[in-house]
Amino acid sequence: MRLHSLSLTAFGPFAGTVEVNFDEVGRDGLFLLWGPTGAGKTTLLDAVVFALYGTVPGARGEEKRLRSDHAATAIRTEVSCELTLGVERLRVVRRPEQQRPKKRGEGVTTEQARLTVQRLTDGGWEPVSTRIDEGSEHLRTRLGLDVHQFCQVVLLPQGDFARFLRAEPEHRGELLRTLFDVGRFASAEEWLADERATARERVAVQRARVSTLLARVAQVADVDVPEALAPELVGGGGGHAVGPWVDRVRTTAGARLAEASVRAEGAATDAGQADGELAAARALADRHDRREQAIVELAALMDRERELIALRAERDAGRRAEPLRDCLESAGRAAVLAEQAVAAVGRANVAWADVAAGRDADDELVRELRDEAAAARALLPEVDRARELQRRIEALGLRIVRLTTACERAARTAESWPARLAEQEDRVVRARAAAVRLPAELEAVAAATAAIEATRTADRLEARLAEGRRTVQERREAWSGAREDWLDLRAQRLDGMAAELATRLTDGGDCPVCGATEHPRPATHTGPVVSTADEEAAHTAAETAEAALMAASGEVDRQERDLAALRARGGEAPVSEQSTALGGLRASARETEDLARTLTAAEALLADLLAERQAAAGRLAADREELGARTAEREALTGTLTELERRLDLARGEDPDLDTRVVRLNDTVERCQALVQAVAEEARSGESAATALQAAEERAGGAGFPDVLDAGAALLETGRLAALDRELDGHDRRLAVVRGRLAEPDLAGLEQRPDVAELEERCAAITRRREDAVSELERARRCSHALDVLAGDVISAETELAEQRAWADQVTALADLVTGRGSNTLRMRLQSFVLAARLEQVAEVASRRLLEMSGGRYTFLHSDAHARHGARGGLGLDVFDEYTGCRRPTKTLSGGEGFMASLALALGLADVVTAETGGVQLDTLFVDEGFGSLDPQALDAVMTVLDELRRGGRTVGVISHVEELRTRIPTRVAVVAGRNGSRLAG
Repeated sequence: MRLHSLSLTAFGPFAGTVEVNFDEVGRDGLFLLWGPTGAGKTTLLDAVVFALYGTVPGARGEEKRLRSDHAATAIRTEVSCELTLGVERLRVVRRPEQQRPKKRGEGVTTEQARLTVQRLTDGGWEPVSTRIDEGSEHLRTRLGLDVHQFCQVVLLPQGDFARFLRAEPEHRGELLRTLFDVGRFASAEEWLADERATARERVAVQRARVSTLLARVAQVADVDVPEALAPELVGGGGGHAVGPWVDRVRTTAGARLAEASVRAEGAATDAGQADGELAAARALADRHDRREQAIVELAALMDRERELIALRAERDAGRRAEPLRDCLESAGRAAVLAEQAVAAVGRANVAWADVAAGRDADDELVRELRDEAAAARALLPEVDRARELQRRIEALGLRIVRLTTACERAARTAESWPARLAEQEDRVVRARAAAVRLPAELEAVAAATAAIEATRTADRLEARLAEGRRTVQERREAWSGAREDWLDLRAQRLDGMAAELATRLTDGGDCPVCGATEHPRPATHTGPVVSTADEEAAHTAAETAEAALMAASGEVDRQERDLAALRARGGEAPVSEQSTALGGLRASARETEDLARTLTAAEALLADLLAERQAAAGRLAADREELGARTAEREALTGTLTELERRLDLARGEDPDLDTRVVRLNDTVERCQALVQAVAEEARSGESAATALQAAEERAGGAGFPDVLDAGAALLETGRLAALDRELDGHDRRLAVVRGRLAEPDLAGLEQRPDVAELEERCAAITRRREDAVSELERARRCSHALDVLAGDVISAETELAEQRAWADQVTALADLVTGRGSNTLRMRLQSFVLAARLEQVAEVASRRLLEMSGGRYTFLHSDAHARHGARGGLGLDVFDEYTGCRRPTKTLSGGEGFMASLALALGLADVVTAETGGVQLDTLFVDEGFGSLDPQALDAVMTVLDELRRGGRTVGVISHVEELRTRIPTRVAVVAGRNGSRLAG
């Protein structure tokens, strides 16, 4: 990574836009970013981090105050950075989320954060991304460092590494975790801890399963579980006590099963014999019952034989008359139909007489009446059409009335529009005039307010100015007196200078004035003795008084200038007059503001009135047009209805309406047609009745009946002949069956009836004994089978418990090892072990630079010893002093030595992190502060190391306020601080 240029606007202490061309200032490979404390040197580095990562390092990033407090509201905070990452030259422009004034109206609005990434190609800058997430991912992928690593290996903050150098091991590990990814090792620790808990839980679950199976075995076998196999002891020993106990239980159950089988077989044999005896007794009793029942049934059947003689005669007559049923029924039906036809002719004559009007009913008259009815029925739709025309005419009349009323009302309303519009336009004009006047009146109010405030401030300042002038006069008098005292003492000392010199003469010593070694007549003091200290004290008092006088005079001069400026702003009028004028201005401004505030509503109302007038005019024209169309339509429909009603009146004739005429004609047609059909049916049915009667008489004589009436009387009801057959034939069959049953051989010569009840009681007792034996056998068999199944489950569960215990022991030992317990003699976690290896690499790389900077005296030594109070170790760091040959804690280094060690450690850590992240080439580095603690010789050694860093095209920027570095590093970027923000020196 190489930085080319940086531009930042309204960022941190920089109110405007500042630009740094790193290609120019870094052409020698080393440049100085110089400025006083707080000027904003580190802010330039914060801008680089913000451009690349969207945040700034350390506590400054936590406050999220990136925008300059000195910047104007119209300037947007922005950072632009050009850099090369790998083979790409990129331009990164980033803005944070910030507040800006609204483009319309008052107040502020939030402007969202923005990020633009561009790539330099042969055709110029082309966009890579304008999305924050996509652009950030593009930069992170090519940088290969997260923000913490970047701030440690590119910016090299010495304060952090000084604390790192002297920190305790656990605190040192916090920084190393931000630089080196040990997440996968932490995941391994967590996985092992989770696996250990899971394995222990599985062992507990499996132990509970074994205990449950043992309890099930005890329940099935109806025994107690031994104390040695209690739940808390299961799986605790060698695991050999469970199997023998289960085998003993199974052996006992097998013996009980054999005994139950023998008892069940004996009970089954006894029950079989008893069942045979009971079956034979029941069969003999049943034969006795059957013979007695047959004797009783035969007697009953013989008694009923006499009652069946009349039924047999009825069946014979009915059987002879049955073949005549069809001809007898036909003759009867024909006679009935002939009678009905005669009655129908009489009813039809009566009905036709009411409408005949002297006409004879025949087929020709039927056709004439039907044609007349059809003609009337064809005109029925015209009746509905006439009703529809009448309804439409009435609806048009109502619509015409409404349209006429609406047109008259709209015409009256149109006359009032000019006055309403003129009134509203006047309101708009007055509101616009107020809106135009309002800024000037508000400015006048602000000016008057500022003037009255200036006058009041001037009055207060004038009162303080009189006191200040008195103070100046007093301090001037004090300074004059102190100066005179000093001059008097100086003169007195000069007068006694010879005596003062004489006090220093010694015998044989040279005179400081003439050089003589003899001093025959030394001078003596004739007045007050004034020493050098007295004169200097008086001089100091005079200078102090003069400084106080200058300060007071300067304060009075400043107040006089402020007073003149305030009087110029406030004017000559007194405060009371200005207050009265200000009240009038404010009242006028409020009235104007209230009137101006109605402008928007007045303009909207005027626009609404104009639109309403135009809409009303359009509606009036549309209503008038529709009124004419509806009037013409009503006249046309009225003419059509008149013609249609004339036609219907002609077709109605003497009837009240056409529907009535159609109904009357249809009724006449039906009556005429009914009479014609009834006459024809009467002739046909009479002939059919005579023919059927002659045929029935001939067949009745052939069947042996005297006449048709006797044959008809012999006919039986439907199903009666079949019922007689069933009853008589059934009686004959039952009689034959009973006689055959009494003749069977097994009912002849029967033995004495046995006592079945006694045999049943004896058999039931034997059966109960057999069922008890079978139940006991089934219980023994189920117990034995269940124990066989449970034995396999117990052995399987016991084996699985042993395997899980072995796995749990292995996982527990490994988890304890990676967390610094158990067999881990160093008491180091896996993460700390990895970080210790990284720290050892850092110490080895940093030792080469520290050895050079310290003149071959110091090297770093990594320590994996325990920390204080037995805390876990692995991250210890000491120095080896070649002068003494002793190992020393880093806390014993002096300030300058600590800076060199911190710088060497920072450079070494940067090299290791760079290699860890895939060998990212870092062509631009910054070293921040710490040089003020070095003596000239140590500074030379540090500058030599920095010179080595810039070999191979690398650019190193040193950030410091040390004055001596300005003479050692000719290429500089100076930051100047001021009341209006910081800037870069020209």
